[in-house]
Amino acid sequence: MKNFVDCSFITNFKDPSSLFLIDCRFDLFDESLGYESYKESHIPNAFYLDINQDLCGESKIHGGARPLPDKNILHKKLSSFGISENSTIVVYDEKLYSSPRAFVQLKYMGYKNVYILNGGFKSWKEINLPITSILPSLSPASSFELMSNKDMICDVSYVKKAIANDNIVLVDSRDNNRYTGEIEPLYKNPGHIPGAINIPWHKSINSNGFIKNLDIVDKNFINFKNKEIITYCGSCIEACINYALLDELSYNVKAYIGSMSDWISYYENDVESSF
Repeated sequence: MKNFVDCSFITNFKDPSSLFLIDCRFDLFDESLGYESYKESHIPNAFYLDINQDLCGESKIHGGARPLPDKNILHKKLSSFGISENSTIVVYDEKLYSSPRAFVQLKYMGYKNVYILNGGFKSWKEINLPITSILPSLSPASSFELMSNKDMICDVSYVKKAIANDNIVLVDSRDNNRYTGEIEPLYKNPGHIPGAINIPWHKSINSNGFIKNLDIVDKNFINFKNKEIITYCGSCIEACINYALLDELSYNVKAYIGSMSDWISYYENDVESSF
């Protein structure tokens, strides 16, 4: 697979000095849990990036609950880990949930060799590979330029135009009861963007955090093989799971970073509910 690797990729990597692991464990309802878990135990030499503090920017009136961060600040932090433009980066979380957001962010910034650990930290522990609580040392930050992959993402104006375009489909990646508007634990307007269809992220990921057979994943999206797909969720965490899977299968896909939390920040934007 081009976007996902297993534990053997890490253990058998030929040049460990050019391999960098990033722990980005995250809990949607407990923002401190990820870092606390990392301090307790992580894969040896893994650095930590916080979804909210490092991989997302400050929430404002528009832009969504988890907008893009200042790429220069994040770039400097990654450089302090020793990461260069030619480094290989593997991101992971507890199973497979928040790490695709890190994947999308780093690929968007122009880092080429970025992968997601299939099964996450749980898979590492289950085969009794070493863990540690020791924090890795930082390196002198190096300076280099990256070219952003701007076609990976889109904003609210693009989504508004997409709604009227038969060649573009919006995929809401949340649980169905949030898509329908039956339940909404985080935002004021329940429901979904008009015209969006619902393909929850967990239709493609099993309960242990592993990707299901890619043929199964492909069948979830096959009706839209010849269309452009825009993935979104509440704040572009779950949307990035579907993004990484669709990119794996070479679909034409973008992630709406602002997602539903951005969409509802504009009073003129309609929201559909269906329960």
